[in-house]
Amino acid sequence: MSDTNRQTAVFKDEQTQKELNAPLKYEGSSQNKDFLEKLVKLMNDGKIEVYKPDTLMNHEVYDKLEQSAKGKADYEAMNLLHVIREIKGLYDAGYKDTYQIDNLVEKLRVTKERLERQGGDIFII
Repeated sequence: MSDTNRQTAVFKDEQTQKELNAPLKYEGSSQNKDFLEKLVKLMNDGKIEVYKPDTLMNHEVYDKLEQSAKGKADYEAMNLLHVIREIKGLYDAGYKDTYQIDNLVEKLRVTKERLERQGGDIFII
């Protein structure tokens, strides 16, 4: 039996395939849920644009940094926005209560907190 035939033999119907592809439900921590709500509100209000790192910055703090610290903050903002885009994709697809989104929110929150311990309240999230 060829690989193509094996793959189609496993495929049962459209509904089964949809269920198999859906992320598992997961409530997550209240801390991550609150952070997600804040993040989504900032995106919906247009305060954070997922392809503009400048929108992630708290300019009251950022503008006072030395040039080298600004460069590091800019670099980290790009990394944070990458995670935010992944979160937005899952959220917009309706996967709000899943392990995947909770893990991404946890990663974003912990990374932001670590960076802000070093440089102050650099980001608006």
